[in-house]
Amino acid sequence: MWEEFLKSFIALFIIIDPFVSAAYFVSISKNMKDKQKNTAIWTAIGVAAVLLLIFLLGGLSLLNILGVSFNGFKIAGGILLLIMGITSVLGIEFARKKDNIKSAAILIGTPLLSGPGALTTIIILSKDYGYIIPGVAALLVLIVSFFILQFSDKVAKFMGTEMIEIFSKILGLLLAALAVDFIHAGISGFIGG
Repeated sequence: MWEEFLKSFIALFIIIDPFVSAAYFVSISKNMKDKQKNTAIWTAIGVAAVLLLIFLLGGLSLLNILGVSFNGFKIAGGILLLIMGITSVLGIEFARKKDNIKSAAILIGTPLLSGPGALTTIIILSKDYGYIIPGVAALLVLIVSFFILQFSDKVAKFMGTEMIEIFSKILGLLLAALAVDFIHAGISGFIGG
């Protein structure tokens, strides 16, 4: 059980990558007051928590309703995670809209904290380990993410922008490796089934 929890926590932490969210938050929160920052952080964490909970509890049912095989979903999710890992390692960025504090906070909540990769992973983990282990792992990752966002100025000063970027690239490489494992498991499931 401990090993399953550790695997779940590490997988979700790598995919959620709160350091990227912290770097983005530092750039958008320069002119925010403390109250605005706290509201933005709680909004981001709240959005991420609700989405992760919905996909944890209802993801497999959604696949069944749509008639999507779990192995097919695992392969598709693996490909998506592989693309995310590659873009992270190569430093490819997609344009992000930031109209105001609220929309920026929601942007941190999704797709930064709980994007397609995290939602795909939590469905796969719920199939492999049930609901409790990935649920607790996701909660712990969100708590860590909350503190990283809360102290994002200090994290950015301590680590430096370059170190955050290097760390994110390492997490991107690990994400790509995890994605290959998902694809392999999905293909093996098709061949074995």
